[in-house]
Amino acid sequence: MPTRDLRREHEIAALADVDRLTISPGVENPAEEIVYYRWGAGSPRIILLHGWGGKAVQYFAFIQALVGAGCEVVAFDGAAHGRSSGTLASGPAFARAAREVANRVGQVDGLVAHSLGAVASAIAMYKGLSVRRAVLLGPLAFIFPLLESFIQQKNLPAGQAEALRRIFRERYRSDVLSVPEMAAGFKATALILHDPADRDAPVQGARRIAAAWPGATLVELPNIGHWRVLRAKAVVDRSVAFLVG
Repeated sequence: MPTRDLRREHEIAALADVDRLTISPGVENPAEEIVYYRWGAGSPRIILLHGWGGKAVQYFAFIQALVGAGCEVVAFDGAAHGRSSGTLASGPAFARAAREVANRVGQVDGLVAHSLGAVASAIAMYKGLSVRRAVLLGPLAFIFPLLESFIQQKNLPAGQAEALRRIFRERYRSDVLSVPEMAAGFKATALILHDPADRDAPVQGARRIAAAWPGATLVELPNIGHWRVLRAKAVVDRSVAFLVG
């Protein structure tokens, strides 16, 4: 994880309207109490989706810039992250939360999604979340490699690991586990920003997403890393201009 300005994160969180919603049980957790936040009261309304190991207020630079540009900003802590409940997380779980939060706050015009959040945003759009513009930051393109990484990190016994793989195969169709397959039918315009040297999310995945998504533009920006992309000024400025343009 990168070094972040935690003081500013706390300040941003303190300025938010905070609410909670309980969403229907998922494959990962019996029930999920999702904490979500709102800043500003303008238009367009933008939803932010963090990645694995992240949280909503990681987007402090984006939140300040978007509210300053007149937007309303909505973000949430995914299951098992931040202040939300749960012990397991996944792209489909984040996607379910995104759709439920959008249903609660009203029509969402655009989104910003980082890493695993990009997978979640694609699943949410594939299942009916309507946005005009989407910004993907260092996106992951496929779920199963991340699932395998999780299994290795947690050193799950072979039986548990195979059970988890089986659950995902049974619960989710193959196209929902592949962002390029889902993106082929998307009508939203997308901006994808990715460091070609990103080690956490190889740029080849972003290239495959961009090639499959009819309205997508991939911009490869060196030296923004996988985590600094959330606060790099060039990334924030370009993203905000795209979302409000």
